[in-house]
Amino acid sequence: RGAGIVDTTDEEWQEAFDSTLFPAIRATRLAVPLMRQRGGGAIIMIASIYGREAGGRMTYNAVKAAEISLGKSLAQQLAADNIRVNSVAPGSILFPGGSWWKRQQADPDGIAEFVKRELPFGRFGRPEEVADVVAFLASPRASWMSGASVTVDGCQSRSLI
Repeated sequence: RGAGIVDTTDEEWQEAFDSTLFPAIRATRLAVPLMRQRGGGAIIMIASIYGREAGGRMTYNAVKAAEISLGKSLAQQLAADNIRVNSVAPGSILFPGGSWWKRQQADPDGIAEFVKRELPFGRFGRPEEVADVVAFLASPRASWMSGASVTVDGCQSRSLI
């Protein structure tokens, strides 16, 4: 779907933003007044390594990069309200029913080759590994972290930042 700029329709672009970026904006818009009433809080955006570097579908890369940028902008905007905003950029995570699971069911040999070629630890990440980072970022232990994008990818990405 939408391999290149010429072939990607406006509808595909809109769908990507409607399913990823706008829900993050709307949820944040609803949460911020409550967090202000409580004297602060933490917002964590779930982005992707493909928001930090090229490699995924073009529309996916664009909306995930926008999500990371939104998180940084919100962090600066909301710091005075004691609201921290960070993003987590997972790599390839395997869970039942997820896209990697479906691909693995359809093409086990191809996915085994992908794992060997692209995942330095020789395995997919697990949801709980991402959840542990999210829990840390939401905790008081991360009180000095805001505006960060934390990669959780087992060294899959090639980005230096």
